[in-house]
Amino acid sequence: MQEVLLHYLWRYQKFSSPSLVTTEGKEISIIRPGNPNAGGGPDFLEAQIFFDALLWNGPVEVHRKASDWYRHNHHLDPNYENVILHVVWEHDMDIAYSNGRKIPTLQLQDVVDQAVLDRHKSLFLSLHQRLPCESEIHRFSNFHWKHWLERLYVARVEQRVSEIQSLLKIYKKDWESVLFVLLFKAYGLNVNGTAFFENAQSIPITVIRKLLGKPLDMEALFMGQAALLEGAGEDAYQKELKERYVYLKSKFNLVQPKGVRVQFARLRPSNFPTLRIAQLAGLYAKQSALFQEVIRHSDPEASFKTFAVSLQGYWKTHYNFGSKSPSRIKKFSRSFFDLIAINALLPVRYAYARYLGESGEEDLFHWVEKIPMERNRVTKIFDQLKVPIQHAGDSQGLMHLFKNYCQKHQCLTCNVGFHLMKS
Repeated sequence: MQEVLLHYLWRYQKFSSPSLVTTEGKEISIIRPGNPNAGGGPDFLEAQIFFDALLWNGPVEVHRKASDWYRHNHHLDPNYENVILHVVWEHDMDIAYSNGRKIPTLQLQDVVDQAVLDRHKSLFLSLHQRLPCESEIHRFSNFHWKHWLERLYVARVEQRVSEIQSLLKIYKKDWESVLFVLLFKAYGLNVNGTAFFENAQSIPITVIRKLLGKPLDMEALFMGQAALLEGAGEDAYQKELKERYVYLKSKFNLVQPKGVRVQFARLRPSNFPTLRIAQLAGLYAKQSALFQEVIRHSDPEASFKTFAVSLQGYWKTHYNFGSKSPSRIKKFSRSFFDLIAINALLPVRYAYARYLGESGEEDLFHWVEKIPMERNRVTKIFDQLKVPIQHAGDSQGLMHLFKNYCQKHQCLTCNVGFHLMKS
């Protein structure tokens, strides 16, 4: 028995009979089950329950077994001393307050509506579906999808805002530094995101400003900190960058990160870390106040022009050091920019709006609705099930849904699951 199902049964009073009694035989009448508590302490707050015609107000705690009270150490937490009712699936032992008085307990398995349990099992407990509700998801209308996906996307961005707020503390509210490290992480994609992030953290933004207009020095610095200049062979360009890096490292007292190293495996040549770092170097060599540029642009198209760094010169004939390839200008693609916008630019813009005391949602959707939907294994599943996916906000919302609800079987806290249980 899942505790989330017990929360659902209690919250929406899915009982077979209005007549309820505690394990000690006291008649109870539920006026209000209480409000779900998202923070610490009891599961439901401000419940109102009649016990033998006496009205009690207070919190309610829900468990699979009564003994979970002790297993979760609630008996040691003063926040649970005012619980007015302990709601359990199985009453396996009596539970008492610190003064020894028994806590009133309601055993749900005696009173639950079996039809609700059967409905839940048929909808969400299949082991042969990609999604718990796959067989009936078509009954969730496009209208409901639109509003649910908007909420999910905002929730996903809010998670990134939490990361940004932590970085703001580290960098003492320097938004330029925060954008710098987040851009590096985004340019590294899934394979090199962590390594790129660590490299960016090792370079103060003050150093970046001093290298403005010096693309070769900027590239040497970024490549060197990423340990991509080690073991130089006969490649003259790599040797030159290494010489410049040794000088810059000493001049600015830089420490090369010793954590995760960049990887080339499982990457297309166009996503090699050498090319992505060269693009970042070209970007920062020409733009010292990138944060202000990102904030002032009203839509993705204007911002794309800032980020569209094309690699020529050495990188026209190379994807990596020492390995020559057919001549080709390495353009900054619009699809890659869309990824950067989704993972860095939009969260920063939204976080900054919140920082200024504004909502930020209107701007967020103004941007994201102009970015095409992402195509990956998650969006493929929902697309095959005819879920309406119009833009990147929808695909981001679906990825949040899949990770935080579907995979965790949190169906009863999902709007889709809740709707299907009712219908």
